[in-house]
Amino acid sequence: MTEDVKKSAYTNLLTKNDDKPSKNDGEFVIWDGQVFNFAKSEVFKNSSTQMPARLNEHLVSYMKSIGQIACGKVRATCFLVTDTLIITNYHVYRMIKDERTEVKNPNLPITVRFDYLLPEPTGHIVSVEVDEAQYTTLENPLLDYKFFCLKQSEGLTDRVPLGPMVRNWQLSDGRVVILGHPEGKELHEEVSVVVGYDAWLDRLNERYKQFSGVHMTNSQLLWNDTKYQDHLPYDTTFFRGSSGSPVIEMNGNIVAMHTQGYLLDIPNGNIPNQQENFSHQENQDISGQRNTRTYSLMEFGVQFISICRDIRRVAW
Repeated sequence: MTEDVKKSAYTNLLTKNDDKPSKNDGEFVIWDGQVFNFAKSEVFKNSSTQMPARLNEHLVSYMKSIGQIACGKVRATCFLVTDTLIITNYHVYRMIKDERTEVKNPNLPITVRFDYLLPEPTGHIVSVEVDEAQYTTLENPLLDYKFFCLKQSEGLTDRVPLGPMVRNWQLSDGRVVILGHPEGKELHEEVSVVVGYDAWLDRLNERYKQFSGVHMTNSQLLWNDTKYQDHLPYDTTFFRGSSGSPVIEMNGNIVAMHTQGYLLDIPNGNIPNQQENFSHQENQDISGQRNTRTYSLMEFGVQFISICRDIRRVAW
């Protein structure tokens, strides 16, 4: 019996050449100090991407309820709160209205694509249209949230509403997972580190100086503190297209919705040599030439404790 187990393991785990040791087997190879230092810095930098394995069970069940909301060229993220009610950012709705104005079609349909999990859209994607006849006033442009109703569809069957997973918690540190469609791509996830309330203004100011060469003024800092007081700051590479993504803490609870970042436009000729990976996009002038690059110095999510407080105020 023992020999059978050994044979089975050998057959299934090793190829015909794996029993030949290589010259480095059993040795720890250091090429030079630069390689070691690079590896050390990368390990520390990427340690923030760790998450408990138990969280995967939650994320897998959430994935079917997260969709890409689209209208013309507009792409963003949304998720099911109830069987037919979705939430996304209000600025996404504003982009949709601008798109309809640009193409001169006020009835350009809004659709939500579920199961967009592969790089190329396939027949497995389920598209459900927004039912604009059932207009909901659950919205707030300042807190940047907007609810939409979806039309009844068989494609919504067996999708778990994520409303019960929302928690009215004031998160101030730790790590979160963002699930969304950055850059309009298939569904991605990323573990991000929350920037504490005592640190985020200082860190933002440091990055602002790194890009612009000057510190923010007291009035700028005060404005930022007021504007983002309902938001959760964190470091992420998620940028355009991921607006409306659920932000999930390490126990699987949804605590915020990914919204906008602090953006700074830099002329291409003045782009600094960066040591950090900030999200960015190219901007073009009317001739089509790339003239500036927009950097996101810090990204934010609007906390559901603020959204729920606002909904309660409107309802009562």
